[in-house]
Amino acid sequence: MATKRRPSNYRQLSLLAKNVLLDIRDDFTTKGLDAASLTEQYEGLAISALEQKYCNNAGVARVDFDLALKELEQDDFAKSGPMVPYENPPGSTVVFFGMFSAHEYMYLTEAGYRAAAQMNSEKPKSSAAHVHISGGTFHQSQIGIGEQVTQIQKVDVENDAEVIERLLQLLSSSGAIVGQSIKSEVAQLVEITHRGNTAEVKPVFQKLFGALTESTKQVAWGILTAIITKQMGL
Repeated sequence: MATKRRPSNYRQLSLLAKNVLLDIRDDFTTKGLDAASLTEQYEGLAISALEQKYCNNAGVARVDFDLALKELEQDDFAKSGPMVPYENPPGSTVVFFGMFSAHEYMYLTEAGYRAAAQMNSEKPKSSAAHVHISGGTFHQSQIGIGEQVTQIQKVDVENDAEVIERLLQLLSSSGAIVGQSIKSEVAQLVEITHRGNTAEVKPVFQKLFGALTESTKQVAWGILTAIITKQMGL
């Protein structure tokens, strides 16, 4: 019995899938393609480039990356290509005919273009983030996070529970699913930050916050920097 396909709704996509979709849309726009290309198979954004950005640079797990691409294809927001014929093994007594994706690039569909446009139109306009550190306290002006604007006035960087809570709020407000595993990793991140070694902090930070917006990453990194600065007695 065939599985009933769920209606395409970009709001059901994971945060990572949404970010990848916007990358594919930006590639489409940069190439100056027209609406006709959305119903055809054009040479889209290289999957290797996406893998470099998210897996290598941002520390996203490969399985999460692959699942994000799968989400986009299943909901018809993007497709992979090029399509190549199935190669039957020499001498095989059973011959298969058909085409399959070589999975070298991702290209945009009409549904994907419309979804990306809606995602952009719903983004709030936020003021630039300004950070001030004084007396071991992190101060933050109003910033836009995910689909809402959150006011973070200060964080006591000597209070680990408060720091962890603020970092989890940033993740949650950005659309991340904050389960027990994420909570443990954020607690570990704060613990590592207290050692004052930024080279040790960055990989964990990138894994947790690498796929989020620049404004969110700036706030989270500002909090961690405040801890390191306090440790140094500055």
